[in-house]
Amino acid sequence: MRIRNTVLALLLVIVSLPAFAQRDWGHGPQPRSGACFYQNEGFGGNYFCMKIGDRWASLPPGFNDHISSIRVFGGARVRVFNDGNFRGISLRLDRDAFNLREIRIPDAPQKSWNDRISSIAVFGDRDEWDDHRDWHDRH
Repeated sequence: MRIRNTVLALLLVIVSLPAFAQRDWGHGPQPRSGACFYQNEGFGGNYFCMKIGDRWASLPPGFNDHISSIRVFGGARVRVFNDGNFRGISLRLDRDAFNLREIRIPDAPQKSWNDRISSIAVFGDRDEWDDHRDWHDRH
């Protein structure tokens, strides 16, 4: 039983490593193609970066609902989601978002994308959600 619990704990750590390994606000190099996510508007404060192909179904502790601006570069595109596991309403960006407070949520215009992001996908030309027009309206 003890060995089984140890193996399960080890598997949980290994599965979690891609999203959470050595992630901290303000650390990590800027990739050639990808996006950086900033705690403050105007690309200020602490940040973290992701490269094309990175997908985080949930954000590491301290990141969830704490993003206020996004810088997109090198031909990357970003899809951010209101909820974890790539669920809820989503927003696709192919350029910088200087202040997420200025980007309103279509179904709730009194609300913005500021401090609202819970999962992120960074991709190149297309993502799996491109095939679904108005995808965010159905999820």
